[in-house]
Amino acid sequence: MQPANRDRPDHRGTPLRAVIAAVLLLSILLVVPASANTAYYYISENGTAFSAEVTLVNQSGYLLISPGFIGEGAELQVSNLTLTAEDGTIVNATKQSSTQITFPEGNYTLVYDAPLDGRLMYAQYLSPFNTTVFLPAGFHTNNLILGPVSNDGKTYLVAEDMDQLHEMGITVDAAKYETVVVWTDKRAIQMRFYPASYEQYFIICMGLWLIIFCAVGYRYWRLKKNENRYS
Repeated sequence: MQPANRDRPDHRGTPLRAVIAAVLLLSILLVVPASANTAYYYISENGTAFSAEVTLVNQSGYLLISPGFIGEGAELQVSNLTLTAEDGTIVNATKQSSTQITFPEGNYTLVYDAPLDGRLMYAQYLSPFNTTVFLPAGFHTNNLILGPVSNDGKTYLVAEDMDQLHEMGITVDAAKYETVVVWTDKRAIQMRFYPASYEQYFIICMGLWLIIFCAVGYRYWRLKKNENRYS
């Protein structure tokens, strides 16, 4: 006589298979870390240029673009541009347009230098990037009027936030850079920076305008008061 449960499906191996699958998935994640498109921009000591180090993952193009006079994209004049494949081979990029270069799809490291106009750091991408801008000592940003930062960029002071930057995997030369601005998964970034002395001038100007406003307001109030008295 055949056992009564012979035709029943065997569920005893299901939990074991699930555990094995979870272990294999975890192993894959540990062996192959997550990668992302990243861009590091190092602003020069005098604030007139920057150097870029870009990691491209499964990309076939990159934008070299700066804002035009009326907001349109303009060609970014770059120098020392080098595109390197994972095996160390130098790859020649093709200029598809005045603002874009192309190359065979793959993983690359791109470096180049470019000038800055009006202390405005700007970048636009074909896909989301994690972007970090290193600002040298003597310059500030993140002021709503003097130096706004776009698209939820977060500003860190190296002297105060070094541990947090290290936790984010960002290494900073504290002797050279004073401020770090970070964007996560953005297709465009923009920030303006200014000499630290501008903040003092700004406060003085605002104070003068406040005095003038109060004087004019007081004069107007006196005139209205006298007018009501004799009416």
